[in-house]
Amino acid sequence: MFTPKFIKNIDFNGMTVRAIGRSGIPTKVFAEQGDLDGSCAVYSLMMMLIFHQKLDWEDLIDRERAKENAFVDTIQRHFLFGLNGLYRGGHSFKSISNRLNQCLGMNLSEVFTTCPGKTHSISRRRLHLKIKVQLDAKRPVLLGYQREGGKGHALVAIGYRWESKHRLRLFCLDPGHSLPRLQVWNNIIDLDYLSYIDWCYSDFNYYQKSEVCVNNILLIRDEIYCPF
Repeated sequence: MFTPKFIKNIDFNGMTVRAIGRSGIPTKVFAEQGDLDGSCAVYSLMMMLIFHQKLDWEDLIDRERAKENAFVDTIQRHFLFGLNGLYRGGHSFKSISNRLNQCLGMNLSEVFTTCPGKTHSISRRRLHLKIKVQLDAKRPVLLGYQREGGKGHALVAIGYRWESKHRLRLFCLDPGHSLPRLQVWNNIIDLDYLSYIDWCYSDFNYYQKSEVCVNNILLIRDEIYCPF
């Protein structure tokens, strides 16, 4: 009854999930913590940039690639090798987005949150709608959620299906866990889609079997061309 929908730039063939990178050929996309340096938000950002064809996987692991491409050099220096305080620093999506946009000199990413008092704050209903609209456009969404007690995590939504009128199931690539071969996603987040309460732990993380609150998203803008 409820058919899953997935983003456009994802390759199900082969043993691992791939995407068409900036070079126009399939490249590895899933980043598990330990593959690179950085926090879960940085890992998720790298996956987003590959899905949006701004990077290849090889751009993240090969220092020689930075000598040939200014965008690759910028990403490596500011997010991977130099780190600049991002290493497991728990930085907000907004600070990571600002760093990305400032070092590129363009508004490549935008962030929305349900945290009150933030300039980019919106209602939870609007946040959920933005997630669905982005996935309907077949683009990934970088999600941030918080557990009770304050600890947060970041992962990338690559598809969804309706479980009921009130529950939107998000299929995700989670850098905190391994991705078994022949598997397309490694975590599921169920959104309490019709909730009017802007801050409550009524979303559900299936891997950890715990209630969470999805309260931040980061989007990459496809219409922005990286001139490098």
